[in-house]
Amino acid sequence: MARPAHDRRHLGSLDGITDSERNALRPIGRGARETALLTGSLLAGLRGLPGVLVFQGVLPAGEDIPRIPHVVSAGRRVVLVESVAWPPGTYGIAEDGRIHCDGVYIGQSVRPLLTAVRYWREALPRDHGVSAVVVVHHADAGDLALPRPRTRDVAWASAEDALRIVLLQVFAGRRAASSAALKALSSATRPG
Repeated sequence: MARPAHDRRHLGSLDGITDSERNALRPIGRGARETALLTGSLLAGLRGLPGVLVFQGVLPAGEDIPRIPHVVSAGRRVVLVESVAWPPGTYGIAEDGRIHCDGVYIGQSVRPLLTAVRYWREALPRDHGVSAVVVVHHADAGDLALPRPRTRDVAWASAEDALRIVLLQVFAGRRAASSAALKALSSATRPG
């Protein structure tokens, strides 16, 4: 029996998204899977776009590395989408990738996400563009200032602005669909 069209646009599962101190970027005050589901609801806005697929629970390089909740693929563009929930404060990134809130290190880092971006750049053909977006949900009421990007490889987006930022990343220099990207990402969503 053929799967409905909407199912073919979301491949994989968020079942492998768990709370773990191994996750370099993680929610505070909310579960990792719950936060990923919130981001998934935002990404549902991509369903009607031709040639856009959303992969869930993607392994970046091996089974000992935490899964990336969402990866959006369109043509030769691949965007890794990480989900966090943070309390109010002003967030920043140190040169070593460590995340600070109001000047205090919070035990998180963007470096593994940058490593995943590099991994997919090496795994896919050279003409593919790979970047990442960190979607930041509010864990509590109050003002939350996102980190300023230290590199063009990772963009930061509030939940309210996430779909727009992901779309900007996905359609930057868009080209025809890539069977190499679809095959690699499909195999990375296998249940572990």
